Parts: sequence; C-alpha cells; structure tokens
Amino acid sequence: MDITSNWGAALEPNIKRWTHDGFEEFPDTLGEVFKVVNDSTGVIRLHDSGGPRIVPKGTQGTASTTVSRVKGYESVEAPQIFKAKMSASEEYVRHGYYREIQDDMKDLGSAAKQSINLFGNQVFIQGFTTTAVSYGDGLPLFSTLHTRPDGGSTWSNASSTGITLTEANLETGMLALKQQVSHTGKKLSIGNGNIVLMAPQSLNKESIIITNSTLRSGTPNNDVNWYRGKVSVYINPFIGSDITDFDGNSGSDTAWFLMAQGQHQLECWWDKTPTYKMWEDKDADVLYNKVYFAFKPLWAGPRGAWASKGDGAAYSD
Repeated sequence: MDITSNWGAALEPNIKRWTHDGFEEFPDTLGEVFKVVNDSTGVIRLHDSGGPRIVPKGTQGTASTTVSRVKGYESVEAPQIFKAKMSASEEYVRHGYYREIQDDMKDLGSAAKQSINLFGNQVFIQGFTTTAVSYGDGLPLFSTLHTRPDGGSTWSNASSTGITLTEANLETGMLALKQQVSHTGKKLSIGNGNIVLMAPQSLNKESIIITNSTLRSGTPNNDVNWYRGKVSVYINPFIGSDITDFDGNSGSDTAWFLMAQGQHQLECWWDKTPTYKMWEDKDADVLYNKVYFAFKPLWAGPRGAWASKGDGAAYSD
C-alpha cells in the first residue's frame, strides 16, 4: 500500500469501511452448502476410491480372500481469479463528493460478494449441463448415468422424470439419496442424519409447508408430519430464474436439491479470500481501491447429493 498524500491517507480508512459495508449486504451462500477449504497450492487435485463391497464367506482351514480398494476418479481444477478496482480522485475529495465515493466503494464490495455467490452457485445452475464437468467420470454433477470404476452398473443421483417438489416426491428423492452406492456397489449410510432441501425462492412456500407443518401437509387427516425435524430447508437466492451465471446460464424456478449434511462432497476451495489493496497514482491524483480473490467450487464426488429439474420432463444425461 502506497498512500502518501494527506487527502489519500485521510480517505483510506473510510474506503475500507465502505467497501466492507457493501460486501456484507448479502450473506455468503457458499457456507450454507459447501464444505469450505482454504488451500493456496494453486492446483486442486482430488482423488477418490472405494473399499470392498463385502467380506466374502470362508471355510475352515483355507486361506482368506484378498480384498482391496478400487481406484476411483481424479479431478484436477485451478482456482478462478476475480479482481477489479475503482478510483477516487483528489478533485472529488476537494469538492466534497464523499457520498459518491462512498457509493462507489460500497458497490465494489457488494459486487465482490455478488460474484462469489454467482460463481459458487454455478455448480447448481449447471448441475445438469453436460459441458460443465468437474468430476473425473466426465458427467454432470447430477446424472442418471454415473459410472462405477469397478465396471458395475451405472447409478443415478438425479430424477429421470424431473419430478416436481411435492410431499410424495420429496420421499422419492430422499429414498434415492439413501440408496446410493459406493464405487464397488456397497450400500452407503447416506442421509441417516439431517437432510437439507435446497430450493429457489419460487419454492420457498412449498418447501416450508411440506417440511415444517405441524401435521402432514395437503391431507385432511391428522397424520404426523414425518419430515419435520428430519429435513432442513435452505432457500438459495442465487439459483432461481432471475439469476444469470458467469457463463450466461439462467437458474431455474423448479429445480430442487437434496444434500446429506456432512456427507455430500460439494467443496469450495479458497486460494485467496477477498482482500482490498489501495494505492495512489501521484501523477493522476487518483486513489485506487482494488478487490482480489480466487476460489473454485467443485465436487469431490456426486454421492450424498441428489436433484430434480422439477420440470416434469425426461432427463437422461
């Protein structure tokens, strides 16, 4: 930081505060969904594998069967860099345009948080897109055709019919989530703890009615609401149709997602958390404020997550 003039030095602490105020306007949605990892090695390299499905039967006096792990898939990614700067001139300060400078710096901070939320949630907006691949099997995050490295049957973590969000379909999705298998076909203990239902703002009302009604929703009977206390709702403001991601893709007002808390493999890797840097151009009489950060949302594997496009259409990618 190189700020030597009196006007620049006096403005510097205010700019920091104004930028941070803008950054705090929206919550950070990534912490609500992803496992957050701080790693500045530059290249993100993930491997997974699967242990034996069973211990086979044996007989007295014979050697035991040798079992081993099956090597899974490798994913290699690099963090995405984001950076931008805004300026305040000595003339603006001398003429008393503090409100304009404040608004500029607050907007810069707000834009930084907006970028984090947009780029992070791109994983869900493009979760059914065949060209958006992070995991080593070469398929979208939510696919009906995930392969197993042991050559076993393909498996699915997506609805093949785009089922809409209803009480009955929530049960269908939860069952599919819980019946996911390992690389070797072993039944996994997925979803026995809390399950998170993530939905866009358009499904807020329906999500709450289904999961939080005192009694079972949509029926005249006094049945207990089985989902209450078992399914948490997270309404994500950055996955709906009003959102356009960095690649020009629009979000969805119908897609909904289930994630086994503590078990899904969605990760956000921070190479550099947001930082502000200020310096003065003495020749131009301008004070610059720059925001810089680098990160990458990705998945170490598709297990522990399930989704439906919610549009009632066939899906087979």
